[in-house]
Amino acid sequence: MYTAFYNLTEKPFNLTPSPRYLYLGEVHKEALAFLTYGVVERKGFILLTGEVGTGKTTMVQTLLANLDKNVERVYISNPLLSTQDFIDYLAFSAFKRKVRFKSKADFLVEFEQFLKECLQHQKTFLLIIDEAQRLSFSLLEEIRLLSNMETADEKLINIFLVGQPELNERIAEPRCRALLQRISVRHHIRPLDLEETREYIMTRLKIAGCHEGGKIFPRSTIKALYEYSEGYPRMINILGDNALLLGYAREKHKITPGMIRECYEEIRLKDHPRKEVIKKIADDKMALPISRTRYKFWKWAAILLLIAAIGVLAAYLKQDVVNKLGQKARMLLPPHKDVQPVPQPSVTEMPARPLPETFKEQPQKIDEKGGPISEEEAQLSADLPQEKQLEAELSPKGPPPQTIGLVEEESPIQSGRTIVVKRGDTLAQLATEVYGWADQKVLNLIQKHNPEIRDVNQIRIGQKIFFPPLSATEAAPIYTVHIASYRPFASAREEFQRLTAEGYEAYIIPVNDAEKGRVYRITLGNFDDLEKANTYAATLIQNGVTDYAKPMQLEVR
Repeated sequence: MYTAFYNLTEKPFNLTPSPRYLYLGEVHKEALAFLTYGVVERKGFILLTGEVGTGKTTMVQTLLANLDKNVERVYISNPLLSTQDFIDYLAFSAFKRKVRFKSKADFLVEFEQFLKECLQHQKTFLLIIDEAQRLSFSLLEEIRLLSNMETADEKLINIFLVGQPELNERIAEPRCRALLQRISVRHHIRPLDLEETREYIMTRLKIAGCHEGGKIFPRSTIKALYEYSEGYPRMINILGDNALLLGYAREKHKITPGMIRECYEEIRLKDHPRKEVIKKIADDKMALPISRTRYKFWKWAAILLLIAAIGVLAAYLKQDVVNKLGQKARMLLPPHKDVQPVPQPSVTEMPARPLPETFKEQPQKIDEKGGPISEEEAQLSADLPQEKQLEAELSPKGPPPQTIGLVEEESPIQSGRTIVVKRGDTLAQLATEVYGWADQKVLNLIQKHNPEIRDVNQIRIGQKIFFPPLSATEAAPIYTVHIASYRPFASAREEFQRLTAEGYEAYIIPVNDAEKGRVYRITLGNFDDLEKANTYAATLIQNGVTDYAKPMQLEVR
């Protein structure tokens, strides 16, 4: 669509892991060296972890492409299998024939014989399991037992586990201690830094036919792209592709930081119509007469001028009303008396409410990434539309609530509370800090009192959000079922959104742990007695929703 406009031979930011677009920075070269060493030296268990979009699957495909024909490999991309399904898939992939064993013992006998034949022919067998954080504990144990197949001198099988950081927490469980001790090679892929991000973008543009990528993506734009993507290659590709499409629709040969910001805000919104509009403009632009394009430009310019005039008039009328009310109020005051200001109610801080200490936590070890933000971006994020400011000023809402920053401890909600959004804040995280928990009902209530929030998953830096007081019917659950805990809030929010989308009544509850610091619990259900919570916990485990489910009682504010 936009390739001819930018003199490209193909799209440079496709999401498919094409070997032609492979970029091996220091991060990926180091990871590839570790993995190759583990396979060639028959080290047994190999572990590769990384956040979503860091290029783990690309590393696996690159490793397989560089291995010689003496390496037999089986690649499993979907580990949500039962033990029998896993055995059937492994047998079919290894033996190159469909076979159904009567028992697991029959499979183990034939599979061990197959591995010994590979060793006799100087071949290495490699089992690769992607998305390994989704493996059940029972299947992890089966895989560990497979690694027992060895001779006195060498391992018969190499097992390569690839997954997100949750995999580290999973195998750190006491029930997986035997597996943890067998991992001889492990590596974690970090995101790209600013310079690596620039090299990554320039490499992809050059492969796509552009030899002057700096004219399309100048350094300021690359810096904005790095800040919004946080150095994750997949997010870089998504933002880069959307920015090129936006530039094509606007006939801009150079991508600006503001265009990157627009694309970031659009992909963070659900059902946002702007992306469809941009695609339609790009599809029809070549057939659109120039005169009509100019007509549309002047039409929108006139509309914007009209809106600005209305805003100025409203501000003038508002000031006139305020002056008249002030004069009237001064006439009603008693003579020769000073008017003392009425003190505003303050929000009293209180420590976080205690929660039971009898449940095991599974904290994330990867800290959330922060970073500096430019003054220009902060100013753009903090500016609200003029009509929203007028609406907030003119609407009779009584005395404004106290505006405070986010604090580390929880506070009781008396007459409402307003918080200014800072970099890295999310609505769900702010709700947990204010109320002590967060669920979909609470997020919907906050959105109702802040109509400028179109999506509960998208708030702007500098935006002021009012958190209303909660009624008794909106209080936290008395009993709920704890299924997991996370240290970075982003991981807790991702799991909360997934469970909510699947129809579960999910909650996020922060807990201050003396050793682990602040962790966030994910719980399901709202029950008025412990027996119902126990029944629901058993049902969750029985249906395979989670491997850990334990009821817990909460103190209601």
